Amino acid sequence: MKLSQREHDVLLCIADGLVEKEIAKKLGIKQGTVHSYIGSLKNKMGASTRANAVAIYYRQYPVWEIKRKRKLKYE
Repeated sequence: MKLSQREHDVLLCIADGLVEKEIAKKLGIKQGTVHSYIGSLKNKMGASTRANAVAIYYRQYPVWEIKRKRKLKYE
């Protein structure tokens, strides 16, 4: 599974419990763009829901790698 940096950022925002409007504001992009990124990352991951995408992500990567990747562009 290869996500773009922005898809990765959106996924981590979802994992933090943010909704589309909050993600858009945090990343400085439009809400419709966030919606497109979510659809794209769910498709790439084979996920049926946002929660499922987060679960797949956390199963794929060890905790130490997730902590390293948590340095998002918006932080």
